[in-house]
Amino acid sequence: MKFKIITLVLCLLAGLTFAEEYYWPRTYYVSAGFGAQVSKGDFNERAISGTDSAGVKGYIHPPALEFVATPDLMVGVNLGAFSLGLGFQYWTSEQVLAGFPDESYRQDTRIWRAGLEVTYNLFWPDFFQIGLGLGYSYSSVKSENAALFGTDVYDAEFMGSAVAFIANIHYYITENIAMVPALKFYESWFKNVHCSRIDNNDLDPYLWQTFVLATVSIQYQF
Repeated sequence: MKFKIITLVLCLLAGLTFAEEYYWPRTYYVSAGFGAQVSKGDFNERAISGTDSAGVKGYIHPPALEFVATPDLMVGVNLGAFSLGLGFQYWTSEQVLAGFPDESYRQDTRIWRAGLEVTYNLFWPDFFQIGLGLGYSYSSVKSENAALFGTDVYDAEFMGSAVAFIANIHYYITENIAMVPALKFYESWFKNVHCSRIDNNDLDPYLWQTFVLATVSIQYQF
């Protein structure tokens, strides 16, 4: 459903580009960057209890995600001073799992995020621009051996959404190539968790986690 909404928005905006072709200059862009993020919230605090179909109670331990490096990939369109883009981030790392007193239990964790970003670029079309915007994304966080039911262990995957607040700088080295440092603040809520022992489990209350991502990218527009 979320991706259908994003697709609908993109189609509407694509139609708008044709309708406003003579008023809003249009270019397309791709960018690739790398950065690091820190996070804080419910993932750092506690384990989640769950019960399987036989009534056996276990605990699912979220990864702390205190520091993670990640690539940041974007593709999109510039409509005058506005930029509309689709972003994707994917990375794996070893993370401490919350809920263990000595924080010694570490497991491989895979994280990916995909979403839509809209920014307004101040000082457009100068070679130096400041972008401010919003975004919406879907996230998945999967850790190995994170769900413990007695002596049995299982992988666990948390799934949720986020609203993003974005600030960036475009410094055009040439007419087509720009360096883009950016700060992205993701306010995330995770609504369910899945492991093979309990299948899908709705989280009530949701798990909230704030991510602060700093990246530097190279953008090519055409």
